[in-house]
Amino acid sequence: MPTPKKSPRWSDIKAALDGCDRNGLIGLLRDLYEASETNRRFLHARYAPSAGVLEDYRRRVSEAVAPDPFSRQPVRLRDATAAITEYRRATGDVAGCVDLMLEFVEAGTAQTADVGGGDDAYFSALERRVREVMRALGDLADSQRAAAIDRLIQLGQYGDQIGWGYGDFLLEIAAKLQKPQSVQGICQSATRSNKHG
Repeated sequence: MPTPKKSPRWSDIKAALDGCDRNGLIGLLRDLYEASETNRRFLHARYAPSAGVLEDYRRRVSEAVAPDPFSRQPVRLRDATAAITEYRRATGDVAGCVDLMLEFVEAGTAQTADVGGGDDAYFSALERRVREVMRALGDLADSQRAAAIDRLIQLGQYGDQIGWGYGDFLLEIAAKLQKPQSVQGICQSATRSNKHG
């Protein structure tokens, strides 16, 4: 009976790459670049960052979370989450990731307030993103933190327009962030958890 073939792993690829010279690695990256739009986006974000790169990710997140209602496109929360993860891996840019998570929440919240819809899973995804932003506040520069807090507080304007407990959640977050001592506590807590996590 033949032994089943095991699937290649990253360690197998890494071992093969160890034998490549500089030209071989550049050729490989060129092939990967030409192979897919996702690879091109990732390599642009990693090696040729610009404001346009973040804007492209922001557009992708917004279109996935809140597609044009007349386009008949479905909501694709996984695609939006994948775009944020891809950006994080490509750049390590915490402020950019916070911006994308806020775009996720703002687009979804505004669309829900405008045209309705959503279910428990949808609102849970929005709440998770808000909580991720809250945890990241301590990692931002002061001006970036202030801008993120302003955006979170602005979300509170939708509190009375959305059910499922999500509106109440937004009002609670906005109220908490309007108290300077709460913001300081959130940032200190996030910093401690990041050091030990």
